[in-house]
Amino acid sequence: MRPLDGSLALITGASRGIGACLAAALRRRGAEVLDISRNPSPGGVACDLASPHDRRRLIADLNAAGRPIDLLIHNAGIQRALDLTSPCDDPAQEITVNLTAPVELTAGLLPLIRKPGGSIVTLTSLLALHPKTSAPVYCASKAGLSSFTKALRSQLAPLGIHVVEVQPPLVDTDMTQGRARNPMSAERMAEAIVAGLEGGRAVIAPGLARKVRLLNRIAPGLVAASLRNS
Repeated sequence: MRPLDGSLALITGASRGIGACLAAALRRRGAEVLDISRNPSPGGVACDLASPHDRRRLIADLNAAGRPIDLLIHNAGIQRALDLTSPCDDPAQEITVNLTAPVELTAGLLPLIRKPGGSIVTLTSLLALHPKTSAPVYCASKAGLSSFTKALRSQLAPLGIHVVEVQPPLVDTDMTQGRARNPMSAERMAEAIVAGLEGGRAVIAPGLARKVRLLNRIAPGLVAASLRNS
């Protein structure tokens, strides 16, 4: 991939959590960062990723501007506890934000991704390995995104575009409040992502995530049982 200094990075959901820390880490290395979210940071672009209209407008506006993109980072995501045996509000919203939006933005912005040297990054989840009972739609969307990432990597390799999957451990964000002891800080997670990008890694899974991935190779049933009620 190209050096981060002087690069342009588009990050969905860069106004808080991992996205905000990642934006800060990239800026420290000289990158220009554009935050794409419903409530973007100053200088960002407002876009509700759940809205087909907003997604189409964003893609059209960026293509009209024509500026090459060095890093496209699909960070935005939502997770809701859903019991599908009871009435619930729009269970498909997680699929739209977590899977449909990254797929559409990737396809629509691919003409702008620098070739060679550009990178596309998806933040998936360890729950793409095995689902947890309380978040069936979230887990399905992240498993789909993980599969999409692997296929995309093969398709774009001849163009010199680096495709990266990030599988975080439990990170201390608004979405994970109170779920576990000693979660990784969002700042440390962001630094791990940047280090992985600079090292040319295809999969970035720091801390406990790396151990879970290794254990899943030899004892998948144990990992499945652990994640089921995580």
